[in-house]
Amino acid sequence: MEITKRELGKTNRQNVVKCKNPMESQETYTGWSKKYDEELDALNYQSPQYAAKMFGKNSHGVKAVLDIGTGTGKAAELIRKKYGYEGVFDLLDANLGMLVQADKKGLNIRNIIRHWVDQRGELPVKDESYDVITCTGSFGPNHISVTALPGMVKSLKHGGLFIMTAGIPGNDSYHLEFHRFLQNMIDAKEVELVEKEEYQNFPNALDEVVNVVLVLKRS
Repeated sequence: MEITKRELGKTNRQNVVKCKNPMESQETYTGWSKKYDEELDALNYQSPQYAAKMFGKNSHGVKAVLDIGTGTGKAAELIRKKYGYEGVFDLLDANLGMLVQADKKGLNIRNIIRHWVDQRGELPVKDESYDVITCTGSFGPNHISVTALPGMVKSLKHGGLFIMTAGIPGNDSYHLEFHRFLQNMIDAKEVELVEKEEYQNFPNALDEVVNVVLVLKRS
């Protein structure tokens, strides 16, 4: 019996989370990169849709955007083509194979940056250089560390927006820690929560994976 794209997508998305460490996860992404879009499309992957929607809703007058953990550029493509953003756009990801696929989409990207976001969240860009940072599907086990958030925020201008997706606190221990850490940043007035919305991330996977999209403003 032939394995469907939906089944392959479901297996591969589980594999990148269940790996023993981030390096193994990245190796999985490299092997998956050429089939990533079609398999996640078969699952009706929603995180890029919700991040792009929040961009369109909250990001008027934006001139410079950084998409962290861009993967194959699914969110960036929507922001460009569906929401008509024409300003500066930089993409950043740890995985070369995924970035190659993003580059093929012809999105008029200024910089494509290969960089592993470490626990400190230090990025190879100038502080306070972006109006918006987007980060879709990269906050999770074996991906970007929770403790990277403050370092990543430094690349935003004051008053700039960080649009991110993540699992809800009940998904696993990582997301419980993520939301606690984020709430501490909000309580410390480092960022302000502008908007959030829960959604089902993979409607066609026939299992309920609830995520949340968050819009934060740097103080």
